[in-house]
Amino acid sequence: MGLARCETCGAPRGLKRNYTHVHNLVASVNSSILCGAPTCIGPACIWLTDEEEQQYLDGERSFHYSNRAVQVQVI
Repeated sequence: MGLARCETCGAPRGLKRNYTHVHNLVASVNSSILCGAPTCIGPACIWLTDEEEQQYLDGERSFHYSNRAVQVQVI
């Protein structure tokens, strides 16, 4: 499950998982997803774990993020 953060806020820290790989959202949804940092309203990128990054490298382009209620496609 990826996390939404803008490039300025960077990778989420202090969580159970390490989110070290950043990907842009598909342009059509990019303006709709905002950074998940408490005080930021910038447009988000999706940060993936090492496991999710391997899925991405294997061709997966659709990932859930945050509470699994929304699924996004990355490029």
